[in-house]
Amino acid sequence: DSKPWYPNRFSNYKGMMIGGIIGGLSGLTGTGGGIFLSPIILFSGWANTRTTSGISAAFILVNSIAGLMGCIASTHFIPEAIFLWVPIVAFAGFLGSQLGIRKLPPRILLRFLGLVMVIAACKLMFQ
Repeated sequence: DSKPWYPNRFSNYKGMMIGGIIGGLSGLTGTGGGIFLSPIILFSGWANTRTTSGISAAFILVNSIAGLMGCIASTHFIPEAIFLWVPIVAFAGFLGSQLGIRKLPPRILLRFLGLVMVIAACKLMFQ
């Protein structure tokens, strides 16, 4: 990430196809699409490590909010613990983004991504 980097070209058609595939895989596996999005962005050369982290964080945030709203709409129930979870998640997200932007080298970010992917794979295989 320290040397000049130029992203590969990205077409809307390819983006829609990949979005559909991510949505299908997410629905089949019951996982969030962010776990599929990050590797696709990196392997396709559409963004560098830090940019991919930011894109994925925003994607996961929007999906999480949508999932929570869908759950609330279908169950008409808001867990009491949500008032504890929201500030903790906001603080941890802020702290993680600052570490990713300012402190951690790209190699460490990639290792964290790999760890998250291994955990997700284990969850899918052994659940």
